[in-house]
Amino acid sequence: MPALCWLARAGLICSVVLALAGSPAPALAKEPEDVFRGEIITSAKPIPSSSKSKSAYIATLRKLRTTKFLEDRAKKRWKVHYAAFFRTPLNDLEVTIKLYDLSNGARRLVISFEQFLDKRGVQSFTSHMTLEREHFGVNKNLMMVMENRGRILAAGRFAIVGQGEKYSGEVDFTEEETREEED
Repeated sequence: MPALCWLARAGLICSVVLALAGSPAPALAKEPEDVFRGEIITSAKPIPSSSKSKSAYIATLRKLRTTKFLEDRAKKRWKVHYAAFFRTPLNDLEVTIKLYDLSNGARRLVISFEQFLDKRGVQSFTSHMTLEREHFGVNKNLMMVMENRGRILAAGRFAIVGQGEKYSGEVDFTEEETREEED
């Protein structure tokens, strides 16, 4: 009986090894759309739309990826370049871009706008946007989401950093305001 049990185990092991050896190896993600599927890559520098090879393009995107943007103090704004890699090819010409403020722990919609694409069937998209201090504030953690008809195509997070307002703590009252206090 033990010999039969041993032979059965050996046969089972051989069949498993042969089945695994005969199965095709999993495909490696070589396309940028596969590597960054569902992500939005943000950068302080312009993002190229192509490179000499796919692997060089992937390496360039990884090198350019920025998650913290410093304010242009003179213009009081941030310029954010981005590349979005959709989960599936988009059979539409329009996406909705939404920016959420995550700074206080809750997700608060700050702005939403439409972006039109050149053609249908694209799986990636590069562009840039300018965020004004007056509208966004300073030192905020943001999440960028691209949607099409309510379906999320890609998302990414980044922070806008700058110098906040400085207050001295001193208050100047006019002569009229001080007289009102005395009465």
